[in-house]
Formats: sequence, C-alpha cells, structure tokens
Amino acid sequence: MDSQDNKISILIVGAFGKLGALVTKYCLAQPKLLVNILVRDPQKNKELAEAVEKTGGKVWQGDVSKPETLDEPTKGVHTVLSTTGLATSQADTEGQYALIDACVRNGVKRFSPSDYGENNEKFTREEMKELGVIDFKNLVHDYLKDKPIKTIHFAQGVFLDSFFEYFGKDFGYWGNVDHVYDLTSYEDTAKFVAAAIADENRTGHYNFSANRLTINQIANIYNKERGAKVVPKHNGTLEQLRELYNQAKNANPPNFMAFLYAISLFIYDDRSTFDLDQINNREFPDVKTTSVEEYLKQNPNAKINESSQ
Repeated sequence: MDSQDNKISILIVGAFGKLGALVTKYCLAQPKLLVNILVRDPQKNKELAEAVEKTGGKVWQGDVSKPETLDEPTKGVHTVLSTTGLATSQADTEGQYALIDACVRNGVKRFSPSDYGENNEKFTREEMKELGVIDFKNLVHDYLKDKPIKTIHFAQGVFLDSFFEYFGKDFGYWGNVDHVYDLTSYEDTAKFVAAAIADENRTGHYNFSANRLTINQIANIYNKERGAKVVPKHNGTLEQLRELYNQAKNANPPNFMAFLYAISLFIYDDRSTFDLDQINNREFPDVKTTSVEEYLKQNPNAKINESSQ
C-alpha cells in the first residue's frame, strides 16, 4: 500500500458532485485516509481542492469518458471510489469500465462503483434488464466479477434529499400504501462511506437506512413540522404504472418519461426495501443519522407541493 504516514491512499472520482463532495469532506476527516480526487474542472470547487492538497493529497483533472486521463491518478492508490452517479446509459457504463481497467492495470487493491440506491437482490436479471436504466448497475457488477480487484458496494435506499426534490412536486405513490421506503440523506451516506473505507480490509456489500417509513408516516411527519395538511395521492397500481412505462418506452422517439417510470417501478415495488438483517448501520455506531424531522428542520426549502393534492 502506497500511502503517506501509513495512511490508506484513496482516489475519489467525481469529487465535486453532490455526493462526491460530501464523501470527500468526510473522508478528509478520517485520520487513516490520504485523500486524492479526480475532477473534470479543478476550479469548480477551489475550497475543497485546497483542503485535499493541504492534507497531502493530489487534485487530478480527468474524466471517465477519457480513458487516457485515468492511469496517472490511479497509480499508487489503495482504493478508488467512483461517485460519478449511477450509470444510466451505455456511455456511462463504458466510463465505469475504463475506470475499472485503469485500476486493474495500476494495481489498485479495492474499487467501489457508483451503484448507490435501493435493494435489487430480490429482482431477477430479466426484470432488471427490462427496466433498462437499472440493469446498467448489474453490467458494471458483471464486469468486475472476473477482475483481480476487491470491491466494496454501498446502498442507502432512496436519497432523502431527492425524495423531497422530486416526489414532493407531486406527492403520491403507486401500488401499496404500506410500502416501506428506506431514506438516507446524501450527507449520512457520505458519513457511512467514509467510515467503511477507513478500514482497508473492508469489502463486500453495505446497506444503510437512516429512516424506514411508509408514505403516510412521511406525510404525518411533514404535516407536523410544516403545519401542513398534505395527504398522499394514490396514483394507481404497479400494473397501471407499467402500462405507462411501456407506452413511453415504445413511443417514437422514446418518451423521456420512460426513464422516470422505470425508476418508479423499481422504487415502489415492495422488494426494493432492505430486509432488517441486511442493514449494516450497527457496524458504524459513531455515524449519527438524520431523521426526516431533523432533515426538515435543517432544510426549510424542502417542500411538498400542496397544490398537487
């Protein structure tokens, strides 16, 4: 392991993104880690770049879509974390392949792909492939299987921030009203990732869930915190949602809504919820998670559109 002062040398790819910046922040706070970052534009977040350099790390300019920029940053690094976002196209997937290949060529010991999200273990490959955007995660996993590199994977359920950003515009649900949502903020996810990465021997799959709530429970919390009277709207069954997905997918040209419907089919399916024995929160007792109540207090702009009720 090539490190400074016996630290674990890591490279965070996509370190200026919404999740990547938080992962970088909390990895910098881990005394066992020497943090290096790979970004498209080093000028985009000068403060974070300077914090990396101040601790002895390097700021590399590069892009997973440009394989020639990946070799130098991955040399002498123990762990590479990709935080570039879930691959949703063939181009994104090929970028992940290029990053994996660079890691293998340069002797990286451990790789973490950008596969944050819900539980997919209960879905068949045929179902995942049919949903398209979800299957790209599996393609990256398949690509890693025969590579001489250890892996560590993270899943947090639905990002709490995204839940209010996207689902708050039209506050409803498909399928079962008692469906449990695993909700974890970007910041809490970053805390878990940094804590896990700080152990150089940690590999495998880690699932985190800061909140496990039904749609009605979320509405009740929101109403109490905001003094509102929102009621979740039942949009229809999963079968009806699938009909909409097929219509959008088969349109010529394909309707962008097909992407949103595919994601929704996955999220609203009861199988996407983590089983209790899958959740690894207890392994990281120092990570204090944010409840929905606390999140709403901390983020006054997190709103549910009451006019959509």
